[in-house]
Amino acid sequence: MQRPKIVVVGSLNVDHTLRVPRIPAPGETLSASGMLTCFGGKGANQAVAAARAGGAVCMIGCVGQDDFGTRYVEYLHSEGIDTTGIIRSAAPTGSAFIAVDDRGENSIIVNAGANHAITLKDIENQAELIRGADAVLLQLECPLPVVRRAAEIAREAGVRVILNPSPLSAGYLSARFEVDVLIVNEGEAEQITPNQNLQEARCRHLLITRGEESTLSITAHGVVETAPPKVTPVDTVGAGDSFAGAFAVASSEGRADAIRFANAAGALATLKAGAQPAIPARAEIESFMPPSA
Repeated sequence: MQRPKIVVVGSLNVDHTLRVPRIPAPGETLSASGMLTCFGGKGANQAVAAARAGGAVCMIGCVGQDDFGTRYVEYLHSEGIDTTGIIRSAAPTGSAFIAVDDRGENSIIVNAGANHAITLKDIENQAELIRGADAVLLQLECPLPVVRRAAEIAREAGVRVILNPSPLSAGYLSARFEVDVLIVNEGEAEQITPNQNLQEARCRHLLITRGEESTLSITAHGVVETAPPKVTPVDTVGAGDSFAGAFAVASSEGRADAIRFANAAGALATLKAGAQPAIPARAEIESFMPPSA
């Protein structure tokens, strides 16, 4: 079977993750028990997740002309990801500082850096790459006009658009745009459409992930719940991105069990520290999937 072509437009960050006993309160200083530096950013996380899940992935984004940027491009290429859409900027490569507590919960501070240097002209220059995809996967760590234009180019060409609108912004809430699939967590869903209304969410398929609770799949045909595997999380920071990347691939393959596949990927990603180091490969996902009801 030919691998589905997934184009990811999004962020590339270098993550600095610190293990702490609890998330610090305002004004509080805590000692970390360890630190892990690795590649991250929601866009690149989802690109790696899609590639490891079996997709032929192209990444569009922006990194700095610094050493981190050079190493990041080389790393993505080693993951089998097409990096011709990655632009180099005078701005530094984006970075994130993540505190993870003993329960696996996290708190994140992001410095966008080069992620905010990508422009509408850059997206227009990559239009043919977008038009040739089976699905385009988007998030909100790049400028909203860029994300919106990528979605417009894709939809005009009949390419399916999957949006994970995170981190949720006031700009998106006031000027949301049409997509095919919207992937959100419970908190995001409450802000976007408290009544789980597809017209209000501006999508045809609304997916609501709920941690250890069943994922909700909402379409014009109704609501379907799909339970994820039961796990004890070590670090939840990459779970949502693993879900999104895996779903993009499985749904593009036409799999009826795409949500079960994505649930398994998300659950597996909580069992290791870090975002991309924890993202599972396709064989791991397949073997971890719970049986269908």
